[in-house]
Amino acid sequence: MHVFVTGGTGTIGTAVVAELLDTGHTVLALARSDASAATLESAGAEVLRGSLTDLDVLRTGAAGTDGVISLAFGRDYSDPEALARGIAEENAALTALGEELLGSDRPLVTVSGTPRAPGRAATEEDPLPTDGPVGGRALSVMAVLALASRGV
Repeated sequence: MHVFVTGGTGTIGTAVVAELLDTGHTVLALARSDASAATLESAGAEVLRGSLTDLDVLRTGAAGTDGVISLAFGRDYSDPEALARGIAEENAALTALGEELLGSDRPLVTVSGTPRAPGRAATEEDPLPTDGPVGGRALSVMAVLALASRGV
């Protein structure tokens, strides 16, 4: 499978890219910087230059692959406005990726906060918390999950 990954040099993305490559998949990974591009290339991924706000670049990456794993999120948690911008950017990116995949039956995978499930492992069936400083990310995830009924 040829997989498009955003956030491939982040905490989760580094492990995901390595696992994909180690299990025989090929990876097209989004890179904002020269350093990220070099890291991804040295891992064995093909690089697509751009950022989470480059919606046409994201659509191009999704169009040319068998599925998408979106792990990118802004790292600026300095104030509520910066966090809100990061959530809005993530939402726009996931919307663009989802629109590109509509009707294709290709997967779109993303991550967000952990649902509250005291005493047991949380699953996709658990309600996502929409309160707190990053609660808006749950709305993006719920929008992605809703795409399943539309061929994603």
